[in-house]
Amino acid sequence: MSKQAVKPSRAERPTLRLPELNARIRARRSQLGLTGAELAQRSSISPSYVSLIESGAKVPDDDVAASLARALGDDEDLYRAWARAARLGPEKLDLLNRLGAASRAPAYLSLVESGQALPKLADSDEADDLALRMREVAGRLSSPPPLADAPGAAAAVVSVPVLAEGSDPIALESAEPTRAIVDSLLLDRRLLGAGARDLFAYDLTARSLEHLRGVAEAGDRIVFQRPAVPNPDRICAVRRAGGLLLRRVLWNGRTLLLLPGDGESGFESIEVPDPKLLGHVLVGSHVLLIRR
Repeated sequence: MSKQAVKPSRAERPTLRLPELNARIRARRSQLGLTGAELAQRSSISPSYVSLIESGAKVPDDDVAASLARALGDDEDLYRAWARAARLGPEKLDLLNRLGAASRAPAYLSLVESGQALPKLADSDEADDLALRMREVAGRLSSPPPLADAPGAAAAVVSVPVLAEGSDPIALESAEPTRAIVDSLLLDRRLLGAGARDLFAYDLTARSLEHLRGVAEAGDRIVFQRPAVPNPDRICAVRRAGGLLLRRVLWNGRTLLLLPGDGESGFESIEVPDPKLLGHVLVGSHVLLIRR
């Protein structure tokens, strides 16, 4: 039976570490029988600077690193790369590597430059793979949008009203709906799914995110649809006496549980004795989260 390769979990992955070329410089110089002063003369730098580089106290610039490589008969490109990476640090270098992996696919480059939303995947072993996140969105855009004037075809671009914080989407059905609208959002319908309808959106503020820590961030824009579908993985717009709340929810058939955010422990609940009234309390569930 063949063994399937198992991808290590995030906790098991080795920590990114840069090669210690300063130690190599010191060892290489010793192997070649050079003193620090001789290496400094060959590299056109001072002996004290050589000492600082070899101890790791200083990182040379690209040209000095290349001069050291030539003096030691080593790889100039490797030394230049080491000097640049050491100045950036492992964390920033890792981010550049991830961006580099994504940039090798022209479709991903086009997607980023188009301004389309890049939804964040749920936390998983692959959640830190930027290319995978882009591939999820690119899959939705793999076919051309339907022509707006084609028989029976929905418009390719959807205009979504952005409501003022706390505004009830029921205002969209009033005689003067524009009073609640602060902006409009134009979206490719393919990003919303075929069944998305009766859409509205909010700009998330620190106040509206009071119980959504770890789920979204201030400045994000979130698009909802009606009717709502209760799901703990979705943010829902919940109608309360004091106004509209944005929360994750659980529904057990009679009680709507409002889930806490990160660092919170208490649950709030709303009794809904008649399931037919759920739509009055739960007015929308999110279909798209646009990161700031």
